[in-house]
Amino acid sequence: MESRDPGDQQLSAFLRAMARASFAWGACDCALVMADWCRVRRGVDPAARLRGHYRTALGALRTVRRRGGFETVVRALMTESGFATTESPRTGDVGLVAHPRVGPACAIRCPLGWAVKSPAGLALGPWPARVAWRV
Repeated sequence: MESRDPGDQQLSAFLRAMARASFAWGACDCALVMADWCRVRRGVDPAARLRGHYRTALGALRTVRRRGGFETVVRALMTESGFATTESPRTGDVGLVAHPRVGPACAIRCPLGWAVKSPAGLALGPWPARVAWRV
């Protein structure tokens, strides 16, 4: 049975589009997909300051290292953008998860677990959240 909640339908459409989109550092990577979802749902882009600053894996690594590391950067940008943390993420919320193959990754909570955009595509899994934010 398909969900009648407009937010769930919006999330489903967004995730389908992200699954079709090619991974690209600085355009369609885990951090920017999560930020794009925040922009769709709340009109706030937590990654606005990162856009255009990297186009490769090495560039992404250098960008986050200069700012204190991946988790530090993500936490700071989400806080500065006004997103509150949550201990019980719901469908549509976002988080930083411990992905077994890619390490810490930005993700979107969906009914099947967490959705992560990686070079291999859009993966869904039950990975533990290091931190989550209410969207």
